[in-house]
Amino acid sequence: MASTIPASHQLVNYRHILVNSRIVDIPSYRCKPQDSITAKDEQKSSALIQISLDSSPYEELPNHLTLHPFQYKGLVNQIIDSKWVSLKINKLLVVEYYSRQT
Repeated sequence: MASTIPASHQLVNYRHILVNSRIVDIPSYRCKPQDSITAKDEQKSSALIQISLDSSPYEELPNHLTLHPFQYKGLVNQIIDSKWVSLKINKLLVVEYYSRQT
């Protein structure tokens, strides 16, 4: 429903997204399998998502998601495989960073 990770964070931060019919405003919210992700029933929310859908192809949708673009609805099929995410992250450095934060 968003073309980039920052764009999806903005949709969530501004309360345009519902998960299982409840507003979610935390970008790090963890979805579970069978969760339904929809646009809030407002013209502004639908317009923002439509612009994003028009500007980016959704043929390359990962297997863990299903998208119904005309209903502004998505479904989480399974937990994402970390190999699919194209971010180069050294998990050990992340653990080390947060272990020092106590």
